[in-house]
Amino acid sequence: MRRTRLPLFYHYLLSYVILLLIPILLIGLLIYQRFVGILQEEIALGHRHVLEQARTAFAAQIDEMNKIAIDISSKPELTPEKLNRSMSYAIDAMQTLRYTAANPFTRQLVLYLKDSDYMYASHTTYPVSLFASDIYRFRDWPAEKFLRDLRSLTKPQLRPAEPLVSKEISSERALTYLVPVPYNSPNPYGAVLFFVEEESVRKLLEGALEERNGNSVIVGPDGRIVAALHHEPYLETPAFRETIQAARSGTTVASFQDRSYVVSALSPGASGWTYVTLLPEADFMAKVNQVRTQFFLSVLVVLAIGSVFIYILMRLNYRPVDQLLAYIGRHWGDAVRNLHEASGRISRLAEDHRLLRSKLDSSREAARQHLLLNLLRGRVSDRERFLAEGAEVGLVFTKPLFFVAIVDCGSESGSPDEADPERCRIESRFRHYLESYRVDTTDAGKLTFLCAVSPEELPIRDRLLQQLHRELADGLGMKVTLGVGDLCGDIGQVGKSYIEAATALDYKLIRGNNSLISYGDIQAEHSSASWYPKEELELLVLQMQRGDLVKVESVLEQLQSQLQERPLPLHIARCICYDILGCLLKTHDRLRPLPAGGLSYPDVFALAKFDTMHDLVSLVRRICLLIKESAEAGQGRERGEADAWIAYIQSCYQDHGFSVQRMAEHFAVSRSHLIASFKKQTGQTVMDYMDHYRLERAKELLAESDLQLKEVVQRIGYYDVSSFIRKFKQRLQMTPGEFRRLQAARETSAEPL
Repeated sequence: MRRTRLPLFYHYLLSYVILLLIPILLIGLLIYQRFVGILQEEIALGHRHVLEQARTAFAAQIDEMNKIAIDISSKPELTPEKLNRSMSYAIDAMQTLRYTAANPFTRQLVLYLKDSDYMYASHTTYPVSLFASDIYRFRDWPAEKFLRDLRSLTKPQLRPAEPLVSKEISSERALTYLVPVPYNSPNPYGAVLFFVEEESVRKLLEGALEERNGNSVIVGPDGRIVAALHHEPYLETPAFRETIQAARSGTTVASFQDRSYVVSALSPGASGWTYVTLLPEADFMAKVNQVRTQFFLSVLVVLAIGSVFIYILMRLNYRPVDQLLAYIGRHWGDAVRNLHEASGRISRLAEDHRLLRSKLDSSREAARQHLLLNLLRGRVSDRERFLAEGAEVGLVFTKPLFFVAIVDCGSESGSPDEADPERCRIESRFRHYLESYRVDTTDAGKLTFLCAVSPEELPIRDRLLQQLHRELADGLGMKVTLGVGDLCGDIGQVGKSYIEAATALDYKLIRGNNSLISYGDIQAEHSSASWYPKEELELLVLQMQRGDLVKVESVLEQLQSQLQERPLPLHIARCICYDILGCLLKTHDRLRPLPAGGLSYPDVFALAKFDTMHDLVSLVRRICLLIKESAEAGQGRERGEADAWIAYIQSCYQDHGFSVQRMAEHFAVSRSHLIASFKKQTGQTVMDYMDHYRLERAKELLAESDLQLKEVVQRIGYYDVSSFIRKFKQRLQMTPGEFRRLQAARETSAEPL
């Protein structure tokens, strides 16, 4: 089974779409990868930037609490000496603490003094024994350990957020910041406790994460969670701690409890705390996925628009190819589906053209010689047609005046071989001096050339011919005789110039070989015998035009007798005979064309070869008899045509739609020819004869029938009664009614009594 091939149009369309797709995908993927990487980096940098802001804010709060502790240690009223001396100083201490601890970040500030039974806050005092066990109860920080840690405190310590039960704090979890007083003293006398609700820290961490599904965490140096935006179970897993330890600073991807997170960590500073954001990878990649979707949609849109434009341009640009394939298919009989098949058929066409061209080139010379021989025989009268036909076979004349030159080298071979060196040399020299073409005739040892010159070259023509003759004689190394005919502007007179050139060449018997003989020189020598029958030729043309063949015969007999009686040179008699025959044939052909295959123009070569006056006159006589027979046959044909035309009119006189054009189409002739020939044969126009015949039939109907006038008008092919009455009256000087009454009266008077 033969596989159906993809049509050429869609083959190219698919190719161009692929060419469009490849750069779009390559460039697009590179841009996409680069853009996605930049987007991921921007998201990670954004998280780090916010983490830095959170770290700065949290560190600022720690510094603020340190400053408060330093300020407390510098107040005299808050020293152990004052507070242990009397309780009255405790009131002043609370006022000082209230003023000093004016910080919205801390929920409560408590001053602890060693060897004191009370702890001082900004609004009250607490017994030391009840503070950690009753007033502030930590789930993971027992009272004993609480007091032990306070007494052993030598540097600031931040306890992570842990569960705390106290009426003083509304949050269930709080951070505790312990600062020894004096600040950084190796032997502090007490400590300042800052209670910070975890909610306050969360507010700082909320700004570090815009996504709701994420988490922000502060991790202490020991790996414990100081504070978290959301206390998720995975924060307590070893995997989370290992991830934080490995990340330290930067962004990584980790999985906790079967869920993947993008972890961004900020390296711990002087405080030792690590700030971390955790975002589910799906949420982190949401923006990237959105960009990816938009990118691929854009690629698809560009591809779709590009494909549409490619399709439209393909339709426009493919149309000539489609027309070419359709044209080839129509001329070869089956469809052409691709350029391979088209190229094969075009190759065959080119090969056929090459073969035809080869045959044409081989026949160009034959066609050229055929035209030139017809020109010499006098069978060419239309100059433009001859030049057009000659241009097709490489026969080009650009100059208006013609003459014939014949070269006699004394050779008897008459070889037509194109490669003959002497022949080629002579032809080359002729073309060097003159616009000329060689004509192959039957004269052995002679070369005939048809030459053309311009009016500007006339003064130098004789000099050019002399130089040409001299070069031919010197170059060939033999005696060369050159006979030259007179100039002729009428292309139909080229045959006469040939006769003149042949006659001039015959004079070598008198002037000798190796000479240049011009017919004009011979004519000057015989000026005494320069009779020319001009009046007789004009009378001959007149009688031909009148169609009087008897008088034509009489004029020809008179010319024949004059040619035989006058002592004319043979060459002049030849030219007069040429003019007589040419005059007869052209006049006859203008009046009634000769039939195909008949004699068209005088046989120039026959005229040029006859050597006696008797033979020359006999040839003219035979040609004139042929013209007479053709004229008589033409008259018979014309009479037959006229009879056929009249019969057609008589058969169609009742047809209302009769017209000269329809009649011309019926006889397959032109309208103008029908009108002219009918008028010439009958002396009337077609419509005049039709009107005459119709009126004759109308007279018969009016005289022999009782038909109404309207019916009579319709029967003879007229439409309008009034028009018929007007024509009838113009012809017969009476109306149809008067004619009918007159005929009735004549019949009555003719009846016997």
